[in-house]
Amino acid sequence: MFKPTIKSKCLKHLEGHRRRAIRHKEFFIFKCHLKCRTAPHFHCVSCTSTFMRKDGFLKHLAMCESKKPKVTVVELKSDESLPAPDLHLTTSEAGSTEEMPVSEGHKNLISEDALKIRRRKAYFEQHLCPKRAVSEETVSQGMADQNSRGDGGIMEEQVRTDDPTISPVDEGDPSVVDLSVVDHNVTETTVSNSAASLHPIEADVAIQTLVNETFSGHTSVESTIPQRSRSDAQDLCPFCGLMLYRKNLQVHLRRKHPDQMSNLEKPASAQVKNPKQQRLALRQQQKIAMESEIRAVFRHCISFPVPISASVVADELVDTANEKHCITILTRWSQCDLERGVKLRFSQRWTVLCKHDTVEHVLPSGTSSHIEKELLSSHSPSGTIQAVIREDAGHQYVEVWGQNGLEKSLDLTALNKHGKVYEDAQFACLAWSPCEKKLLYVAEKKRVEPSAHSSVASANEDGGLVLLEEQDKNIYVEDWGEGLVGKSCPVLCVADLNKGAVIVYAGVPPHISPGQALWAPNGRGVMFVGHWNEPFRLGLKFCSNRRSALYYLDMKGNCECLSAEGVSVSSPRMSPDSCWIVYLQGQVFGPHRQCLRMMLYDMKNRSTSVLVDVVRRAEKGQFAGIYESLPSQCWSADNERVFFSSSCENSKAVFSVDRTTGRVTQVCGLDALRLDDFGSVQLLTIQKDLMVMSCSSPNQPPCLKVGFLSSVDQAEDMQLCNVGGADVYEGFDWQPMLITPPSQEENHQFSGLNFGAILLKPYNLPERRKSPLVVNIHGGPHAHFAADWNATAAALTKLGFAVLMVNYRGSTGFGQDGIESLLGNVGSQDVKDVHRAVLCTLQNETTLDPDRVAVMGGSHGGFLACHLVHHQQYLYRACAARNPVINAATLLGTSDIVDWRYSSVGIQYAFDRLPTSQSLISMLEKSPIIHAAQIRAPVLLMLGGRDRRVSPHQGLELYRALKSRNTPVRLLWYSDEGHSLSKVNTQSDCFLNIVLWFKEHLN
Repeated sequence: MFKPTIKSKCLKHLEGHRRRAIRHKEFFIFKCHLKCRTAPHFHCVSCTSTFMRKDGFLKHLAMCESKKPKVTVVELKSDESLPAPDLHLTTSEAGSTEEMPVSEGHKNLISEDALKIRRRKAYFEQHLCPKRAVSEETVSQGMADQNSRGDGGIMEEQVRTDDPTISPVDEGDPSVVDLSVVDHNVTETTVSNSAASLHPIEADVAIQTLVNETFSGHTSVESTIPQRSRSDAQDLCPFCGLMLYRKNLQVHLRRKHPDQMSNLEKPASAQVKNPKQQRLALRQQQKIAMESEIRAVFRHCISFPVPISASVVADELVDTANEKHCITILTRWSQCDLERGVKLRFSQRWTVLCKHDTVEHVLPSGTSSHIEKELLSSHSPSGTIQAVIREDAGHQYVEVWGQNGLEKSLDLTALNKHGKVYEDAQFACLAWSPCEKKLLYVAEKKRVEPSAHSSVASANEDGGLVLLEEQDKNIYVEDWGEGLVGKSCPVLCVADLNKGAVIVYAGVPPHISPGQALWAPNGRGVMFVGHWNEPFRLGLKFCSNRRSALYYLDMKGNCECLSAEGVSVSSPRMSPDSCWIVYLQGQVFGPHRQCLRMMLYDMKNRSTSVLVDVVRRAEKGQFAGIYESLPSQCWSADNERVFFSSSCENSKAVFSVDRTTGRVTQVCGLDALRLDDFGSVQLLTIQKDLMVMSCSSPNQPPCLKVGFLSSVDQAEDMQLCNVGGADVYEGFDWQPMLITPPSQEENHQFSGLNFGAILLKPYNLPERRKSPLVVNIHGGPHAHFAADWNATAAALTKLGFAVLMVNYRGSTGFGQDGIESLLGNVGSQDVKDVHRAVLCTLQNETTLDPDRVAVMGGSHGGFLACHLVHHQQYLYRACAARNPVINAATLLGTSDIVDWRYSSVGIQYAFDRLPTSQSLISMLEKSPIIHAAQIRAPVLLMLGGRDRRVSPHQGLELYRALKSRNTPVRLLWYSDEGHSLSKVNTQSDCFLNIVLWFKEHLN
């Protein structure tokens, strides 16, 4: 029950009741909530009938009134000084040009507005409703002065409307017509002298409906009571997306959107007379307005900048006595520009004034600087110069920038020592030597096509130039798969800035592809991660299970392995004192995203130990393991702690590990530092104990926070200061969920596992309306939905959808047992988890509509979406899938991660493994394609023509299967896109089509 304590809220609440009431005669009929019936209902004012539906009640009012004679009796009290009234009316009320005698005392009492209304009504009766009677009984109006006494006479007259020359639109704006239902059997009426309060004396329901439809562009209805199929038809409001009955749509448009309608309406004389053309024009306007709104919402959500890196570039002491110093932070951001369809990068500099280990003040950043054509950049250890690798007009350059501008530039393409420089996350690096005179980076080995005069293979002295023989010009060259197309043989390169030369390091074994390199102490060698490329290369992006090791290469070309054999290695990070190296280590094959160990290498003793082990299972809210790469700068200034971000259930938090004890402590997250407003925290860098973090949540775009961490045991004492980013709080709610599967859905080998979900819900729903639910499923399958800013989910929620993002068993952030539980159970365990999350959500959230549920996902998420529309046909009414896995058996020979095709069905992979009938049957049985005949829900497919991970022919296979069975299906083909469909224009087009698809099939 609503019990307001503020008068304005109470008035606003009552006004809402008044707007929803039905106006009938002099009454406002409100919906009754008493116990007359089991649900809210309306009472008829003329009989004892009650109705729960508004449309049915209006029909009843029309029928109830039509049963009584159409005679209006008005009792007038007139002044005795006035002459007796003449029982005649002006024939202008009946459409004639002649005037009938009317007493002068009453002529001025006939309202001009009332005359207009009567003329229009008579015109509509004769010319637009020929099946109705063209005559009715009317009575001239009179009014008594408030001080007069006496009895008036009873007047009754029948008016004919024979003159079609007077059009109702000639007498004024038709929008002033009152469409309220008025009783025809008033025995006593007091008429106000104000013309603004006058209403038609007779307002038959059919005529009023006809007036409404004629002026608003709807089809004329001949019968008094519309057919049920016509009245039950629904349309979307083109401006707010509200679903309304078609007969109520125009009233809603005029009441709620008068400004927009005034721009779209045409003069009555120019309106289309064909009803079908009217409906087509209205729907076209609705579609245009809807598309415009969808694009605007997505543009708003995707345009927020996202920080991608940060570094401390200067630290100056400004007050020695008070130990005050000034720190300069350089941040780099990524931002989508939908107008040009590109992702822009820009940089910002922030000046932080500090005292001891406390941030006192942050100075404004000033104007951002656009970063153009920059591949890599790195500041020197002293912070005085910056190196940039830039690509322009087909050439790649190394630039060195200092306080006086550009100090050095090398044209790498003209030097012709190697191919393209790598800028990806798997191989790329740009590292300054300790002397700040050399730069270390990774590039493709130079290859030269055979000439007409040479057919003998040769190589230059540093091993960077390979001359192909004539018979090798069409030989197949492997690469590292999706996202790394054209990258096959990386080499380590050093640019000598003093000499202006480039050296390609020799000594790397041929079966090793080097990357992620850094300088060894004193610059006497380099350390790098070497990936095995024999017997052949597998896809490397998003895969932490590829065989690799940590190597040391000295200047003489001697290469030594520092880590264990038969493991995967990534993210080597050296301590500030150059005595320690931490790196991440995982197993080979199996899940391609897994919980990783953090290893510690002692440079002096040349020994390796486990610093953080694999977490099999975690308690609620506790550290759940490491699943992503380390920040480029992750050591504390005292060389005692390592900081990193990692997934933890439905969020992402920042942790630290003590180098001596190995104890892991949560530094920033949902339960630390009072960051309850943020769902996720990502560490960008920590330098000199100053941490720079990106904080966001599903309804808050990313913002930067900085703070010093001075104590190992007192993380709660750390004070964070807001630096920059979007200061926006979107108008919707979100909540994390932790779900325990029922006993019948347990994995008995890994029992007791939980999984998570995140629900986004819109605010301010219309009364008694429920939100449609969109189930969003991540790919991977070993990936994770964190409670951070997601432009797609936010835009869907702002458009009125609730969004459920599910972290099923097998997602990262819940321990290694959860990941391994999915091996051999794809297509069953994960499908049950998603469906269980949907059922729990619908059960707990009464604001969601169980009859309007859609599902969407990409890659493995698309695989699950196609499974759900088959297994649960009654629940999921629409599906949108991006590059989905449809037939795992046929994908075996086309994917760049063929090992996962075996691991997903529980078969151990080896390079020499060949498919068997049993393995192919197992893959096929777990695929959605075998259930295509049972799919009834409309399916939208979005495919990338250059996808190396999941061939686009997977989606085509489902498309043909559904098309041949007349199942609604639509396919969008993006010829220049890969697996992620990541181009800005592609993202925008996909989102627009997904929303239109859901609105069409959910409504």
